Amino acid sequence: MVIHMHETRKKYNVLLLSAPIGSGHRLAAEALEQALADRPEVEVIHGNIFDFFPQFLGKVFLGTYLWILKCCPWLYKLAYSWGNKQGGSLWMRELLNRLLAWLGGSYLRSVQPDAVIATHATPAGIIGYYKKQHPKLWLGAVVTDFTIHRWWVCDGVDTYFIADELLRDKLATDADIQATGIPVRQQFMIKHDKQKCREFFGWDETERVCLLMGGGEGLLPMAEIITALQRAALKNLRVVAVTGHNEALAAQLQAKYGATAEIYGFREDVPQLMAGADMIITKAGGLTSAEVLASGLDLLIYKPLPGQEEGNAAFLQQYCGALVARSTDELVQHIKNSTVSPREAAACSEHAHPLAAQQIVDYVMQRLQK
Repeated sequence: MVIHMHETRKKYNVLLLSAPIGSGHRLAAEALEQALADRPEVEVIHGNIFDFFPQFLGKVFLGTYLWILKCCPWLYKLAYSWGNKQGGSLWMRELLNRLLAWLGGSYLRSVQPDAVIATHATPAGIIGYYKKQHPKLWLGAVVTDFTIHRWWVCDGVDTYFIADELLRDKLATDADIQATGIPVRQQFMIKHDKQKCREFFGWDETERVCLLMGGGEGLLPMAEIITALQRAALKNLRVVAVTGHNEALAAQLQAKYGATAEIYGFREDVPQLMAGADMIITKAGGLTSAEVLASGLDLLIYKPLPGQEEGNAAFLQQYCGALVARSTDELVQHIKNSTVSPREAAACSEHAHPLAAQQIVDYVMQRLQK
């Protein structure tokens, strides 16, 4: 009797851990989840640290965070700057990580991950602390900005995936560093035909199409911008505003500008919108900026928020030809003058990484299989 022995592949549990503070961290995790979908040897769990404690606490924290960004961003800047220094902020971070690791212990034990990929600094710190009791766990940290905050640097991270090679020296760590770029969803890997996208949306070839996007929460002051652009009466400019999940803003803009601008709420076809448009006015979120670079749009950043957005804006302005405006007058002037030279376009292309998610997943699988 012949017995056929079939080698069974080990099934790996990969936990993608984000924090629902801004949509970028979650979208980066979704991009990695897409890239892992064709790996039959992987079980993907997409979690966030708000799973570690009662739901109402998460809602309170998120509501407070968004209120601070909208009403008193100086307070966020103060906290961000304090956290970026050695000393008391690191002591507080360690205390917070210990508490959250304890709160998340039962969740993590039920998942039993072989690898964790964190797309926010706090989950990276939590798992770094958790690893002290589970040293075989592999931890990767995906930095979703074009700047690096001090809180990203923590014990236990095996590999950092950063937005650009130029940021390598800004990460003071002995851990492995891979300059893969920020992971964007598969839809941004496809090279959409610009003309076909314009025809689909009904945009004339003589028009300059300007997108307004403020991230998932629609934090860009769109009414202020649309008013300024219409007052300037810029020739052949079509304004297309996408408010994301901010339905109240979409309704407000539709009532006031619906006859003279295109107003959308949440859209699944943002890659096609970007492919068909000529320029985008947006905030300087890391994930949105990575999507814009992958799409090849002219990038205009309006009033970057203090903290990481200011860092992102500085990088994108210096290396990627982005324009930064801190007033509507400056914004209008930029649009009047905006013509991207072949050299600037090449610089943008050099810093675009549409295949980042696949490269990160390939690297993680190599580490696990070793």
